[in-house]
Amino acid sequence: MLKIAVIGSSLESDKDILKKAEIIGREIANNDCTLLVGGCRGYPEAAAKGAFDERGKVIAISPAKNKDEHIKVYDFPTDVFTEIKYTGLGIPGRNIFVVKEADAVIMISGQIGTLNEFTIAFYAKKPIGVLTGSGGITEIVKQIAEYCDTVGEKDKIIYDPAPKELVEKLLKAIATS
Repeated sequence: MLKIAVIGSSLESDKDILKKAEIIGREIANNDCTLLVGGCRGYPEAAAKGAFDERGKVIAISPAKNKDEHIKVYDFPTDVFTEIKYTGLGIPGRNIFVVKEADAVIMISGQIGTLNEFTIAFYAKKPIGVLTGSGGITEIVKQIAEYCDTVGEKDKIIYDPAPKELVEKLLKAIATS
């Protein structure tokens, strides 16, 4: 089963982008893929909710060492995941595992943590989907990819403002990589 990580802002809550994130999660589940997230709120949680509502497999890779820390220290949700893996590595330590376990990554908005996850995926030459128009780091990721491209990594990045189409294009990219 393919695993797709959704990375993005845990702080923002634009209603239109939250809806798009939820659609991305639904599409991931409806294509029989596992959704990976960092266990946080915001856009990753919305994607997790979409996949969870479709009875998809949703794995949170938490920075916490256990459920108590996940809830009390990080104030992260537990109700939209089918499984939570506790790393005890904090943030950004868990980011490596979110990306490493994924076959591909979808990026929705984001700040420094999302940029960290993006660079891990970029370096690993994983297919990356960028939800354009979602704000945050997605607004400059194309420039970063152009500047950092050394062996065609930028060619593995797909840009689309439509959630369903983004997932479809990413699945095709995974199949050809």
